[in-house]
Amino acid sequence: MKRNLIVVVDYGTSNVRVNAIDTDNGEIAYSYAKKYLVKEKGKGYAEISAEHLWTYSEECMKEVMQQICHEDEPRAIAFSFFGDNLLAVDENGNALTDCILCTDPRGTEEIRYINEKIPPEEQKSIIGDWYSHHLKVGAKILWIKNNLPEIAEKTVYWDSQQQYIFRKLGLRGALDYTMAARKQLLDMQSLEWSGRFLETLGITSKFLGTDVIASGDIVGMIDAYGSVKFKAPLPVIAGAHDCDVGMIGMGLLDDRLDFVGDITGTYDHVGYLTRRVVNLAVEHPELPLGSYNGPLKDSTICLGAFPTAGATLEWFMRDIHEGTGPADYRRYWDHVKFDGQGTVMVHPTLDSNRGKVEGIGVGTTKEDLFRAVIEAITFENRRLIEDCEKGKQGELRHVRIGGGAANSDEWLQLRADISGKTIDRMKNIQVSSVGAAVLAATQVGIFATLEDAVEHMVHVQDVFTPRKEVYQKYEKKYCEYLDRMGYK
Repeated sequence: MKRNLIVVVDYGTSNVRVNAIDTDNGEIAYSYAKKYLVKEKGKGYAEISAEHLWTYSEECMKEVMQQICHEDEPRAIAFSFFGDNLLAVDENGNALTDCILCTDPRGTEEIRYINEKIPPEEQKSIIGDWYSHHLKVGAKILWIKNNLPEIAEKTVYWDSQQQYIFRKLGLRGALDYTMAARKQLLDMQSLEWSGRFLETLGITSKFLGTDVIASGDIVGMIDAYGSVKFKAPLPVIAGAHDCDVGMIGMGLLDDRLDFVGDITGTYDHVGYLTRRVVNLAVEHPELPLGSYNGPLKDSTICLGAFPTAGATLEWFMRDIHEGTGPADYRRYWDHVKFDGQGTVMVHPTLDSNRGKVEGIGVGTTKEDLFRAVIEAITFENRRLIEDCEKGKQGELRHVRIGGGAANSDEWLQLRADISGKTIDRMKNIQVSSVGAAVLAATQVGIFATLEDAVEHMVHVQDVFTPRKEVYQKYEKKYCEYLDRMGYK
């Protein structure tokens, strides 16, 4: 039987993956991925090769198109992108730099300059955030202008990888709402580049891209993806920032629903989507959540993030246990007892070398450390859930989860036990691809509304309910964790 497919190019920070999503059920019909390496060009600079961003996605597209059988019909190309990145591009769309990641440390001095020109409270009123650290795109632009003038002189566009890929496809360098917002230069209310920031950076809106569109809009038609020829021209859907389109891939179309989304990986992102513009930095400054323009018109993504969740566990398995295969993880899940009684406590904020381990003794084992790492990451997850509960409309009873951590039954049960919320594992845990496919399937008319598309393509597979006795055992330790981490 013929299947309608949406082919999604899903850019992660460690690999690019092409998934052909079946619109009947939201499952992956065909898939291929390729890992790229983060370049460290001295001083901790973090970049991904611009050439690899393009050629690796081209290679994945080729593999998937060769897998698709003749009964199946690709209906559109859609995208999911990692955020907060920058490429300097010339007038022909050629990259003058590699893709600079948010974790790249360049821009510290430039942050001070920006904050002198635009006070933090004014920044919050414009972009819903402020330049508190070097992760911001505007600081990277200034750094290049100040330190690489020969590059800056040739730069015609300060692109995200979304714009760069569209130019490689021969399309206009459009930005969807979410990726425009992730440049941290967009006025939340007007959806235009902020004049205050443009003046401070010494650029015009033309440099950033004047074509800002909804995430489900069509950018153009293509009959080939680089060297990969299609049987018929396909519409290209703009797509969105991976976390934001992932919320749609979990069915989060409104914050009045009784659940939030949890997208796990290197970062642990917990959040929700509103169908109105909400600036949490102004309306709820007490909440440690970010808010920025969402994938739908007049929508907002409200999000909390723990930046080293997956990285902390990976550090333990790689450098302490010295093994990262499935059997290595299974060894711990089979033998470690999670009862809230351990003495070891891990501070899992490994970014900027802030992490530490407390409560170890001569009898401490690797199993004790593993338990403490998992507990700490799960405590951080509960904290994010509680922050979302304070900010959203409606009660919060469920957390829908996708990404790598969703593979572990034991961890999902522990998340339920520690948070006190029911944890719903999505049937397709690659939720960013599902969300991009939902937008595309609606745009090309397979479904009349987003709600119809979600009903067909978004499904919960397993439900983990909290066990009261375990929840009570962890309450004291969770409160102690908050106190030691300085959250109280």
